[in-house]
Amino acid sequence: MADSKHQDQDGVWHAAVEWVIREHESLSAAEREELINWLNMNPAHRKAYDEASRLWLITGLVPPSAPADD
Repeated sequence: MADSKHQDQDGVWHAAVEWVIREHESLSAAEREELINWLNMNPAHRKAYDEASRLWLITGLVPPSAPADD
């Protein structure tokens, strides 16, 4: 039983990471709606998405919003 719960958590984490990546590559209106629906489906989805987003930002994978002045 514990393995099943762990697999579910892994699946949610992987889905959250995929959403973060897709979001930073640009989502269509339909994809954004799909993301919102996924986030609202389960509190665990929102938690995993928030964690994946923070990790994305911490690791510097988000390009700067404006070019840096050299």
